Formats: sequence, structure tokens, C-alpha cells
Amino acid sequence: MNEALQDPMNIYAIAFVIFVALAYFLGRKPALQWIDGEIGKISAELDTARQLRAEAEAALADCKAKQTAAENEVQMILHMAKQETESMRKQAEADLAVTLERQQQLATERIRIAQSEAVASVRDAAIALGMELARKTLTENLSQGDAAKLVEQAIADAPALKAAKGRAA
Repeated sequence: MNEALQDPMNIYAIAFVIFVALAYFLGRKPALQWIDGEIGKISAELDTARQLRAEAEAALADCKAKQTAAENEVQMILHMAKQETESMRKQAEADLAVTLERQQQLATERIRIAQSEAVASVRDAAIALGMELARKTLTENLSQGDAAKLVEQAIADAPALKAAKGRAA
């Protein structure tokens, strides 16, 4: 055995075995604790990452839901605006038709009034001209006695003329 201790390779081998045995017995517990600590840190970081991912997915889903709700609201507002525009257009068309009808009635009434005024004006002018001609004719061709008879006959016919005028109106 002396010879085995004389060889430096054997001493190195024995020293190595002793080192490994001491490292195993003395360093195993702290090494395992350190590895367990690192595993715990990594596990905590993974849990935090999972939690952050879940929160991000929830926030994304919430944003998508809000976006969908906003798009639906915009579509509803557009639909209501189109309906209101169509309703306003129909109301404007109806109001225009009523206004045009009223204007046409007013124009027809004005034409009728102007026509009746024109007829009355022509009638008044014809009566005035007829009376003027009758006066001239009577003054030139009628004697004093005949004029008195005509006045008395006109006075007698006045009630009959008044009644005829009432029926004509």
C-alpha cells in the first residue's frame, strides 16, 4: 500500500474521491436549497406571466366587446339617422304638395275674383254707357209729357224690379 501512496495519480484520485464525497455530503443540501429557490423564483415569474397574460386577454376581450358595442351603436345611430332623414324628406314632400295645392287654390281664387271683377267692371261700363245713351236719346226725342209718364211708370215698377233683383242675386 505504500507503493500505491507513492504514485501521485493515486493520491490525486483519492483526493478527488474525498472532495466529491465531502462536496456531496456538505454541499448537497445548500445546492438543493439554491436550486429549489431558483425553481421557486422561476415558478413565481411564470405565475406572474400567466396572470398578466390572463389580464391582457381579459382586457383585449373587453376592448373587443366595447368596440363591437360601439360599432353596433354607430350602426344603430346611422340607421336611425337614415330613417329620420327619410321621414323628414317625406314630410317635406308632403308639406310642399300641400303648399303647392294651397298656392294653386289661392291663384285660382284670385283669377276667379279678378275675372268676376273684370266682368263687373265691363257690366258697369256697359250699364253706364247704356244709361248715358238712353239719357241722351230720351232728352233728344222725348217730350215733357212723355217724360212724366215714364217717371210714373218707373216708380210703379220699382217694387217689381226690387223683387226681381232679389231673386237674381
